[in-house]
Amino acid sequence: MMRINKLTDYGIVVMTRIADMDQSRVHTAREISEDTRIPLPTVTRLLKTLSGNGLLDSQRGSQGGYSLSRSSDDISVADIIEIFEGPIALTECSTNTCKCVYETKCSVEEPWQKINDTVKNALEGISLNQMAGKNQNEGLLNLSMNYSGGM
Repeated sequence: MMRINKLTDYGIVVMTRIADMDQSRVHTAREISEDTRIPLPTVTRLLKTLSGNGLLDSQRGSQGGYSLSRSSDDISVADIIEIFEGPIALTECSTNTCKCVYETKCSVEEPWQKINDTVKNALEGISLNQMAGKNQNEGLLNLSMNYSGGM
């Protein structure tokens, strides 16, 4: 089973929550912790990591807190995952730095790279806005149950 770790999952939850909050002000770690029900020490750690990697802006002082460093449409799930997990790679040969001993005779390297690229592109295509439920119908077909004919 392919999984992201709990800290990465919490990072996505925190970023999604911030994207859904009032963008005209900063938000405190305590406020985010209470909203997400993630323990305050964990939220503090996540916020430091996310701001240290450029996804959040932090403001010190009594009126301090955190805000998105850019539009929630411009931050993808892949951006967050890569901060906590490193490059998205399903197998060792999915990366450019593969040092597999079977590499010269491997028939699955290229298909794995295609699969990895598909997964990575899908994660890059999901914005925080979409995770927050904004633009939910964007890119979906509108299916209707209206029947024009009678029986």
